[in-house]
Amino acid sequence: MEQYDSIGVRFEESKSTAAFSAADTFTLRGALGEIAGLSTLDIACGYGYNTRLLAERGARPVVGVDVSVEMVRLAEKYEARSPLGIDYLVADVADLPPLPRFDLATAVYLFNYAPTRAALRSMFRGIRAALTDHGRLLAIVPNPTPFPEGNYEEFGLRILERVPGGDVPLIRQEFTTDPPTPLEDYEWQLADYELAAKQAGFDTVQWSPIRTPPPDGDRNEAFWRRYREHPVSSLMTCCRREAPESVPRQ
Repeated sequence: MEQYDSIGVRFEESKSTAAFSAADTFTLRGALGEIAGLSTLDIACGYGYNTRLLAERGARPVVGVDVSVEMVRLAEKYEARSPLGIDYLVADVADLPPLPRFDLATAVYLFNYAPTRAALRSMFRGIRAALTDHGRLLAIVPNPTPFPEGNYEEFGLRILERVPGGDVPLIRQEFTTDPPTPLEDYEWQLADYELAAKQAGFDTVQWSPIRTPPPDGDRNEAFWRRYREHPVSSLMTCCRREAPESVPRQ
């Protein structure tokens, strides 16, 4: 994920313009529920877009973590400009420094950067260890790509190549910014994410389809219908422990 040190501001451009990012944000907003007063950890926070969303919704404290020095530098610039009480740090999710445990963790496009099954399990294990007993993880993860039969260009992401090998294929792609912004990640199946989460100790895993924002002047309902037919991502909700069942009234 150090590739984001060189992507920098161009990633910020993609995040603010790509249709798939708009759908991800809309989905995450709806999934958060009431988080005022909850301690939250945003893993792979990038330049702090979703981290700021957590703070604006009343979460306290809020910590953003990213392995990229450049992404954290950009996030801290936003915090200095408009303070929300967010702390940022550079760290690998599989080797987090000592932190208090959190009620909620979010991870938007984190797990697709794991190059091996062992690395994937380590990511989930690091997050699980950072959560309270009834903590939950909300993760946006990419669906297996339709490449070469189809592509996501209309939605802000162009798939260039699938490279088989090792535990999982490598995907070379680019954000459709001007100029395009290249990146690489790995094409895990949703079942792989679920297995790794459970092997890391999460008790429950639930899947939800990505939701799309209301139509507007830039993207009408026909556009969002096409997106829902071939969405870039899915929402994964993992819980450390099931909430206790309510006791029936006598």
